[in-house]
Amino acid sequence: MAGCLGTAALSLLIAHQTTYDPTAWLIWGREILDGDLSTRVGPSWKPLPILVTAPAALLGDPAQQHVWLLVARAGTACAVVLAHRLGYRLGGPIAGTIAACSLLVSTGFTSREFRGNSEGLLVAAALGAVEAHLAGRRRAALALLVAAALMRPELSLFVAAYGLWLAHAAPAGRRHRCMIVVAVAGALIVAAWLVPEKIGSGQVFRAASRALLPVPGSPALAEHPFLATFTNAAPVLPWPLYAAGVALVALAIPEARRTRKVSLALALAVIATALMAIAAAMAQAGFSGNTRYLTIPIAISCVLGGAGCTRVASAIRARLSAGRATVAMALAVAVAAPFVVHAVDRAHNEMRGALRESALYAALPDVIARAGGRAAVLRCGALSTGPFDTQAVARALGAHQTQVGLRPRLPGTIIARRGSSLAGERGYVTVARNRRWVVGSSCLR
Repeated sequence: MAGCLGTAALSLLIAHQTTYDPTAWLIWGREILDGDLSTRVGPSWKPLPILVTAPAALLGDPAQQHVWLLVARAGTACAVVLAHRLGYRLGGPIAGTIAACSLLVSTGFTSREFRGNSEGLLVAAALGAVEAHLAGRRRAALALLVAAALMRPELSLFVAAYGLWLAHAAPAGRRHRCMIVVAVAGALIVAAWLVPEKIGSGQVFRAASRALLPVPGSPALAEHPFLATFTNAAPVLPWPLYAAGVALVALAIPEARRTRKVSLALALAVIATALMAIAAAMAQAGFSGNTRYLTIPIAISCVLGGAGCTRVASAIRARLSAGRATVAMALAVAVAAPFVVHAVDRAHNEMRGALRESALYAALPDVIARAGGRAAVLRCGALSTGPFDTQAVARALGAHQTQVGLRPRLPGTIIARRGSSLAGERGYVTVARNRRWVVGSSCLR
């Protein structure tokens, strides 16, 4: 934990800006502190981040952002460590290393979490629950599952299933108390998702309604959303890793039949498949089904793939002579290498994009100050900016998200990225600019 927190703290020296969803969580944390919560616009509500951003708002805006990024990035580091730990359990140190590195280079994982998203924390909670269960720490496993359910509501099903199993396995004298704990946990999860939305937007299911507005290219808009969820996620990891994971599971099935025990590899495969099926069914129902909602099964695939690599290597060595085994493994590495190089290069480019975005939003306070400050910017009617910039602009101005629109209206003010079509909108006079932003006002014509 100290290493994960230290790594996260050092990362703040590189960049300390959040992106769309995390910035909304920062705004909501501040609004809760002010007793003025408004969730009518923006991304879907997510309870667990608010448990961090609301108390952190007491420290002021810059510190609140740093605290959240510290927690989110430390969670990401923990997720990588836990992927290594579970891979180690299944196949030794090499398997653990492959699992951890695969998670780091999976599409979007590192760059999204660098921006402050919560999927790293989600994976840490989910894999931590598995690790806690294997270590015999059942209450810790349940608590981590509850934390995961506060980031993805469908994981409430796993909380209920695990809680019922705990109650069934508990001694008769403790069974009733265990059921009460599970019921309270379930009630807290439901309340955390629904009550703030009712307070902030007047709609209990606003988060679900927002999630039913998928972005272009998401599986929900495909002809067959259920299947598209799987095909859309396929390129996230190098295909040799999937092949190694399938080989591991294929070898685990006869062992389970022979011993009549479900191995860890088989249990993880069942969990990943169930989560994929749930996400695909949700996409069929209209939810987006984007790959960031599949982060847990992707992380499990990394663990299974890493262990599968070592298991296949062991099988080759056991069945072939030393010379032939060396040749076979060298060929396998040669086949896998281009896919691994592609994944590393993709992750590198994604991180460059995250750094550019961080620099973009870091320049917002400067251009607002050049325009005369918050009061001057908000004085001239409607405020508008470009897509995906609304949260950053609202937070930089200490405004509600509802105060920042996407369509310019006269009289009004625009805050636009330099070079964008909005920056050249007719009817506005430029009042301030820097390397990345332009502020225009219609009140100075």
